[in-house]
Amino acid sequence: MITYTFLALGCAAFIMFAIVRDKRSSATAICLKTVVSLMFVATAVSALIENENRAGVILPALLMIGGLVLGLVGDVTLDFKIYLKGLPYENAEKDSDKMTYIGMASFGVGHVLYITATALRFGAGLNLLYTAVCAVLLTAAIFVFSIGIMKMRFGKFLIPSISYCVLLTWFVAYSAWQLALGFSVANVLLLIGAVMFIVSDLILSMTYFSKEEDYKREGMLNPESKLMIVANHATYYIAQFLIAIALLFI
Repeated sequence: MITYTFLALGCAAFIMFAIVRDKRSSATAICLKTVVSLMFVATAVSALIENENRAGVILPALLMIGGLVLGLVGDVTLDFKIYLKGLPYENAEKDSDKMTYIGMASFGVGHVLYITATALRFGAGLNLLYTAVCAVLLTAAIFVFSIGIMKMRFGKFLIPSISYCVLLTWFVAYSAWQLALGFSVANVLLLIGAVMFIVSDLILSMTYFSKEEDYKREGMLNPESKLMIVANHATYYIAQFLIAIALLFI
């Protein structure tokens, strides 16, 4: 299947990206990251084409693909954030912050598309409201733990981070609710993908918002260590490729 060919190409590109990406990023890393992201978009498009039921799911499938395209935009933007921050010019930090806002907005709108697509395909009703309440409660628990226990410092990104987290947890809650109502391969893939998305962003939050002394640690527990970088991106790409492959079964 062409779908799995794109998946394999994406895995190969990710391995190369993981090798060259460090805490400062680089033009090479950004190019490789773009290739990986293009591969999950290509995986989704080919999955839709190969789906025998594609005529009946075209709208939710296109919304999912739109979410993946916005993920690509967020991918590249957030690596530019890291790259710009390390450049020696006056507005580097300000431009880096702009990239953070753009990246969060891209991923946030992408999750709105994922939730909308799932609702169109599997049904909405009061389930959307119930899972939205679950998302707010999950988000509150995450931030109580992050700020109260881990002493993370979100600063000016606190409100955008909370808003984005609500969308992340809403996708998880809604996917879980739909799976509880009826098993399907697509529901399983979407739920695992949504959970991996949260895992990835929790790791990314530690990279961005840990307390100052954490960045002085030696070894793999440093928030900017190679392990954290690879874990963040590996879980993220697992999420996006699972969402893309779900279009074969949606």
